Amino acid sequence: MKPVNFAILGCGKIGVRHAEKLQKVKGASLVAVCDSAKERADELAKKYNIKAYYDIKDLMKDPKVDFVNVCTPSGFHPDHSIQSLDAGKNVLCEKPMAFREADAHNMMEVAKKNNKMLFVVKQNRHNPPVKLVSKLLQEGKFGKPIKCVVNVFWNRNEDYYKSEKWRGTLEMDGGTLCSQASHFVDLMLAFFGEPKSVYALMDTKKQKIEAEDTGVIAIEFANGACGSFNYTTCVTHKNIEGSILLIGTEGTVKIGGEYLNTIEQFQVNGMDSYELEKSNAGPNDYGTYKGSMSNHDKVFEAIVAKVRGEDKHNGTLISGKPAIATVRFIEKTIESAKTGQKIYFV
Repeated sequence: MKPVNFAILGCGKIGVRHAEKLQKVKGASLVAVCDSAKERADELAKKYNIKAYYDIKDLMKDPKVDFVNVCTPSGFHPDHSIQSLDAGKNVLCEKPMAFREADAHNMMEVAKKNNKMLFVVKQNRHNPPVKLVSKLLQEGKFGKPIKCVVNVFWNRNEDYYKSEKWRGTLEMDGGTLCSQASHFVDLMLAFFGEPKSVYALMDTKKQKIEAEDTGVIAIEFANGACGSFNYTTCVTHKNIEGSILLIGTEGTVKIGGEYLNTIEQFQVNGMDSYELEKSNAGPNDYGTYKGSMSNHDKVFEAIVAKVRGEDKHNGTLISGKPAIATVRFIEKTIESAKTGQKIYFV
């Protein structure tokens, strides 16, 4: 069977990670890379003996490419995704999808117009603890939702922000909620559903950057539950917690660890034990800092299955309404922090 051919647009750290993970996926083939920094593109192309491009327009002309993995700085994601879709390519866009809800809607409309697929990388949906909680929620094991608490206490030092000029900028990075914490927003909304309102405090407390590095958000959900979302990249030496606590009338579970990789609390009526899928995935480890759980290969496997018409992706490919929901939540949260007002979603 013909492989699904991928090209990586943007050869920075996350682009390199995409290239590594694609090698492990049966039915996937990395055929090209593209970066305006010639040295980066050449280095990655040489490693995998593939074609290097230095201009997105040239990459778009390559007939072999089925999917473009958009791994450029965040502020470019809407434009680069739309260029790819208009060129007849399917797109896998790294998070964040966009900074503005209007841009996210436009991306989906362009995909629909061109009859192409557009997915957003949300690899944490493949974490075994996340999959367990999703299943329990679908089965109604938690009862009526009461409260959700999200904590993202991570470290990003000065060297991290200095390593790329765009990091920490409003135009290209968007801030900590857009970048490091967006995976947690996605999961919170997947677990507890549509928000009704948010009230947020955000500030730049430690990092020498334009965007915020710390925030706290109070959330009302449409189902009557409430929540809090606490995040920072100011932890002194290394990540100490990335967790989601869910409390319902029939169950309480906390997914924790540094990157949502363990079950820290499990109290569910009628269940004395639970079983997690086995996984060898650790965090995305970049040496001086660590990111979310490294499940990009699972995302690529799901895309291959989707393209081949196999029902193995099990709803883990994020597009359309779920993808836009995260962008909308972040945009309204930032609006609340700027205005000092509670912001309603309807």
